[in-house]
Amino acid sequence: MRKRPERYVTAVLPELRFEDEQFNIVLSAHFLFMYSDRLDYEFHKKTVHDLLDRLILELEADGLRVTEAKVPYEFMRNGNSLLSIRKM
Repeated sequence: MRKRPERYVTAVLPELRFEDEQFNIVLSAHFLFMYSDRLDYEFHKKTVHDLLDRLILELEADGLRVTEAKVPYEFMRNGNSLLSIRKM
């Protein structure tokens, strides 16, 4: 961010200032876990369990393809999977 600050846009979820269909791809890494200094592991575990299953079902019902794949790297210990959400 220090080297290329023009590439970053400050925003607060869930309201972003982008138009629908403005991007072909969006990458989101470590959204929850970047707050590990303020929110403990149990918070993250409960949040993911509460949200993920319901979220996947709703996204698929909206016509999106949701898959989880193992990746050859770890962002954090045991963090070696990628959730992909694509338009069909």
